[in-house]
Amino acid sequence: MKSVLWLFGGACVASGIITMASGGIGVPAGPTSTVFSQLGYDALPELAFTGQGFLALGLLAVGIGVLVAANRGAWQETGGY
Repeated sequence: MKSVLWLFGGACVASGIITMASGGIGVPAGPTSTVFSQLGYDALPELAFTGQGFLALGLLAVGIGVLVAANRGAWQETGGY
């Protein structure tokens, strides 16, 4: 049972990281790469979470929570080591 929890938690964390990296943070003025090439570092204050960003944060929170719950009593199963 714990193997399923570890796999599910790991999949949620990995999906959250990939979702965040592939469009979770953006600039309202257009594609981030285009805006940065035009404005340079002046576009940094305009970065904001997109809908994907909030989904990624949710996936990360669920994944970390599941992994913590799965590992909560692991030290007891190993005899304290």
